[in-house]
Amino acid sequence: MKKYQLFALASLIGFSSCTDENEPIAIGNGDVQMGVGVKLANSSNSNSRMLNEGVRINSGFIQVKEIELEVEGSNQNGDFEREINYSFPEIKKINFDQFSSDADFFLNIESGSYEEIEFEVDLIDHRSEPSIYIEGTLEKRDGSSVPLRLEVFGDDDDDLDFELELEGDYDELFFFDGSNNPFALMEIDAAGWFLAVSSDDLDDAELTDGVLVISKNRNQRIYERILDRIEDSLDIELELD
Repeated sequence: MKKYQLFALASLIGFSSCTDENEPIAIGNGDVQMGVGVKLANSSNSNSRMLNEGVRINSGFIQVKEIELEVEGSNQNGDFEREINYSFPEIKKINFDQFSSDADFFLNIESGSYEEIEFEVDLIDHRSEPSIYIEGTLEKRDGSSVPLRLEVFGDDDDDLDFELELEGDYDELFFFDGSNNPFALMEIDAAGWFLAVSSDDLDDAELTDGVLVISKNRNQRIYERILDRIEDSLDIELELD
């Protein structure tokens, strides 16, 4: 099983419930509700500029089939370990852009002191759409620009999933109760996936109806390099401040 690192920034802050009528689903049981949001990293930040000057990522989505949660900690009842697997009754598509920081789902855990919290997000192709889909723009060296599209289907590999681990600084325990519900924000720096691709390769890539499509069937050499970049990434560790 491959692990996919989506560049993550953990912001653990006080959280107030979403008021949208399509409130995100809550997974697990407990009096502490951790909101988890997924968004794109700003393509204009310094990391993106260093990784590939010409690539600007604007929007996209991932499609989720299952969430797996593991926690270790202790409370007034003693030490505990919990494992929760939740399969969405309908495949959950998480659309993201550079601006939304709302919760996409909640993890309910019990009050206590925690050694670590791990959760795995399993992705899946659905309705002829890929597990990971990215749209952006390539600014070419001659000053022109073309739309860019990346499509990653799960059948390119055994499984598409990524794991996140939350732990305190210096391996210290961290405490949650019902009065300090946290929010974890995962920022996907998709522009970083283009690190292994040269500007020359992108400039010379084949266009499909004026769009630079990168998939298993279009610009395959570029696609394989990007896929390798994703596969070689490490698991994400989110640290509490």
